[in-house]
Formats: sequence, C-alpha cells, structure tokens
Amino acid sequence: MRELDVARFELAQRRRSIVIVSVLLVATVGLTIAVFPSFGQSDVNFNELLESYPDAFQSAFVGSVTDITSLDGYLVIELYQLVWLLIVGGYFAYSAGSLIAGEVDNRSAEFVLVRPISRTRFVLGKFLAMIPTVAIVDLIVLAAVLLGAALIEEELRLYRLLLVHLVGGLYLLACVSIGLLASAYFQRVRRAQGAALGAIFGTFFLDSITTDTDYEFLGSLSLARYIDPGDLLILGEIDWGGVAVLVVATCVFVVLAAEMFERRDLS
Repeated sequence: MRELDVARFELAQRRRSIVIVSVLLVATVGLTIAVFPSFGQSDVNFNELLESYPDAFQSAFVGSVTDITSLDGYLVIELYQLVWLLIVGGYFAYSAGSLIAGEVDNRSAEFVLVRPISRTRFVLGKFLAMIPTVAIVDLIVLAAVLLGAALIEEELRLYRLLLVHLVGGLYLLACVSIGLLASAYFQRVRRAQGAALGAIFGTFFLDSITTDTDYEFLGSLSLARYIDPGDLLILGEIDWGGVAVLVVATCVFVVLAAEMFERRDLS
C-alpha cells in the first residue's frame, strides 16, 4: 500500500461528505445571488452603510470592497470574504482534524502501518486525498456562481472569478494542512478538530481586531491575510507574495505533521 492507495481509500470514504458540503454551498450561493436584485430596489445606500462600520468589522467582512451594489463586490462580501474564508476554510481544517487522529482513535492506524508503508507516506496519502476533495467543492461552487449570475442576467468576468477560486483553493489546502498538523499532534479527534477550527477562527479575528494597531503584525498568523477576494474578483490582481506564503505554509505544515506522526508512540 502506497500513499496513492491511502489517498484513494480516504477519498472514497469522503464521498458522502463531499456531496453534502457541495449541496449546502450551492444552496448558499443560490440564496445569496437570488437576494442581489433586491439591492437595486432598496432606498438604503449600502455603500455609505459599509463605511460607517468599525474598522475591525470592515477588515473581517468587507475587505477591500468599496461598492456593494455591483455583483462582484456583493459576492466578495456576502460569499467569499465570510463564507469562503471563514466557514469553508474552518470546515476543511475541522474535517482534516480527523485524518490521522481518527485512525489512531479507532486503532485502525496500527493495522494500516503493518503494511509496507512508512508513516510519512501514510500522512502524505491522507493529504493527497484532500486535494481532489477541495477541487471538487471549489469547481462546484464556481459553476453555481456562474449559473446564478446568468439566471439573474448579471455578468461576471470569468477570468477574475477563476482567479478567486484558484487562489481560494490554495487557501483551503492550507487550512487542510493546519487540520492535518493538529490531527498528527493530538491523540483524540475532538481535540484535533477543535484545535484546527480554533486556529482558523482565532487567527481570522485576530487579524481583524489588530488592523491599524501596534499589534498588526500578529495578523500575519492568519492565512486569510494572504488572500484578498476583492482584489482578485474586482481588480483581477494576484498577490503573488500571498500565494507563495499559502503554498509554503501548506508544505511546511504537511512536513511537520509527517515528522510528528513519525515520532508518535501509537501504543
């Protein structure tokens, strides 16, 4: 059994969860886009309303968006800035928390590792299984956004939308790597999942509340700092430095998880 065998087995085990998450996200996208036409009929100046919010709130849930009356600005605030970065990212970190700890909890890791496969390959296989999982969910949400925009007869720039989902996919994999690391460190699934979820939520809000303060450097711990959906979808600009951080962080966390599991006493 090699890492690809582990990946295939793990992916097969996650088919049901992929379907459920995809359906929930498609429903979220549909509801979000269905509400958008009512914005143009409202007497409320939403742009002025956004400017009145505290800086921490704007940093967390508005980002670089200045016009919520356009579909792309609306989607950044209502879908990508909150749902994608916080909720979907938190879900994948939480889900990855069971990748190794779940096997240890069930005592099935011992039966797997008696086969000719190293612990490092075992961890790598678990991570590889999450790549198509993230890709499937990412592509389904992309298709749902395009279909929703077409149904309300609004236009989105396909290239910029692809940028959001490409970089967004890298962000989700980085979240997976955090969950994988927590799963390798903690001996119980609940602890690993709680730690992974807490890391995503905690650093996300830490980045928000420290914006424009003397402690702004603490926000660099948050993965969300390295992706700006507004710049990607509205301006079509890629922060290559941020992309590099996401890729490097993912690799580092996976390596640390493998090293930690190698030294772990399963008895």
